[in-house]
Amino acid sequence: MKVASRLGEEVVGAFGSVEWKESELENDDLKNYKAKAEFYVRQHQDNAAIAKLRSNVPLTADDVKELETILWSEVGTKQDYEAEIGQKPLGEFVWEIVGMDMNAAKEAFAQYLNDVNLDSRQIYFVNQIVEYIVHNGVMKDLSVLQEPPFTDQGSIVEIFTDLSLWAGIKGVIDRINANAAA
Repeated sequence: MKVASRLGEEVVGAFGSVEWKESELENDDLKNYKAKAEFYVRQHQDNAAIAKLRSNVPLTADDVKELETILWSEVGTKQDYEAEIGQKPLGEFVWEIVGMDMNAAKEAFAQYLNDVNLDSRQIYFVNQIVEYIVHNGVMKDLSVLQEPPFTDQGSIVEIFTDLSLWAGIKGVIDRINANAAA
């Protein structure tokens, strides 16, 4: 089945074609706020603020206002957001939906992947962090680093015997997380 990538496009499948309109999606198919917000964000990844997040570019105050307008006026209300999402920063919520561009994630860790002499286990570990951030946008819960695939080649303390090296990598993770703090 072909899946439509934009509102108003046709979906063609075994049962013929179906055309949908944005108003129908709002009223019938996407009843809860979170589903509507996720749908909107996925469909508008070219939006300046959303594109900045995907590219790991810090948001400006204007970008935050734009996300507030989208999520608190166009998709629903601030009360809807807080009821379904809680107090999570807007940038973090959007990032969890769209993730980060692979090139932006690799660029963030370039110092460790290109410049520092890492052994194969360390490179594997950093690449697992990159993959995680590409899919999730942020890495707030560092306890995931104590689970596979991160531990496939040893624990953090076994892999990074030089704590200053690990501190630098953690600093990159912290800077990425800060970019989503909108």
